[in-house]
Amino acid sequence: MAYSDHDGNVYDYPGLEPAFRTGKRFVGLDAGDLIKLPFGSYLFSLPGRLPVYREAEGGGFRSIDRRQGVPMLAASAFLASGYLRTHLPAFVKTAGAPVLPMWAYAGVAISGNDFLVPAIRIDEDPRSDPAIHRNDEELAQAVSTALIKFPGNRLVAQLSRCSTDYRCLCARNFFLQRHEAPVPSSPSCNSSCVGCLSRQENGAPFPASQPRLDFLPTPEEISEVIVSHFQAVDAAVASFGQGCEGEPLLRGNNLAAAVRMVRERTGRGTININTNGSLPEMVSLLIDSGIDSIRISLNSPSRQYYEKYYRPSGYGFDDVRRSVGIAIERGVFVSLNLFFLPGFTDMETEALSLMRFLDDFPVNMVQARNLNIDPDYYLEFIGFEESDPLGIPVLLDMIREKRPGIILGYYNPPRERFGAVQN
Repeated sequence: MAYSDHDGNVYDYPGLEPAFRTGKRFVGLDAGDLIKLPFGSYLFSLPGRLPVYREAEGGGFRSIDRRQGVPMLAASAFLASGYLRTHLPAFVKTAGAPVLPMWAYAGVAISGNDFLVPAIRIDEDPRSDPAIHRNDEELAQAVSTALIKFPGNRLVAQLSRCSTDYRCLCARNFFLQRHEAPVPSSPSCNSSCVGCLSRQENGAPFPASQPRLDFLPTPEEISEVIVSHFQAVDAAVASFGQGCEGEPLLRGNNLAAAVRMVRERTGRGTININTNGSLPEMVSLLIDSGIDSIRISLNSPSRQYYEKYYRPSGYGFDDVRRSVGIAIERGVFVSLNLFFLPGFTDMETEALSLMRFLDDFPVNMVQARNLNIDPDYYLEFIGFEESDPLGIPVLLDMIREKRPGIILGYYNPPRERFGAVQN
């Protein structure tokens, strides 16, 4: 069992078998269910939460609060990009335990000198591997060069802050001229997602992860960034809809103008939009303008859970479904950005709901992303009604078996790989 002290040090507890969690249930795991902690992952202590272990006899579960008189806390892991957790950390909350900040908490154990986590690699694409971003000096020079090259472009200045102050790996890719470049564009949103990364109202139990874009990039600024990236990078992707902004469809007319400007200058690259899919007419407009792919985010394919999490304003779940249908009909590459939480996403009722959704909307790809939020806060907020979990690996196998044409992954692919099955 792994645990933490109150100073953030992580220890093993020899003789105590680690426990994990799915939904609200404690479970034990076999060694084959665990992998070594991927490079670039983080370890966290969980304040106000006691570690739980599995009893050797009887297989029950018990919390523990001290070791040799020293108070203990539960420990957890946050996985590097491209990895999907299969189980949560097991803990028991104490009185007054705070709501956890917005990270995706995975269970963690220790074997010998290795930290182990219940996880699988869902995408082999290296674009956000932390190992390729150990280059701060190179980045600093590239940022300086870009700011000189584009002195009046506020979007380039925004990306420079994202890449340095917030170490956004996607923003770093723009300056290092590789892979996918982010194109934040909208300071406004028509959702009030419980787990919004860029805006939390006063009184929210956790802060936003980063500040939201506070200006409206012009079509000229947007197209300048995209053209620069496409001219420098083979199989490049540029994506609207980032963690530091609201909903890009609210600027559909401006984005369409920017896309047309790009396509007047170059046929290279893949233009993608990450969106909540709230405005079907804007989806059509952007397809008309020349976007290549669309990624529509869901926390759940079930209406009641979707609307409780997203808290949509001026649109509903039926609009999202219409947007998915329009994109499929118009022939662009369509991904679902599905936020995974073990014990929720893979429970029987949700799995069946997902299969029905994919029956109605045979998308090209399901991007399996870890949901960044305190799991207890999330489950309580959406009114979680638990059913038996299938297990994350079983759900993924079900998608592969029943929908063999769907790619399972993590990243927006370039159009050169639209036909490549990665799962």
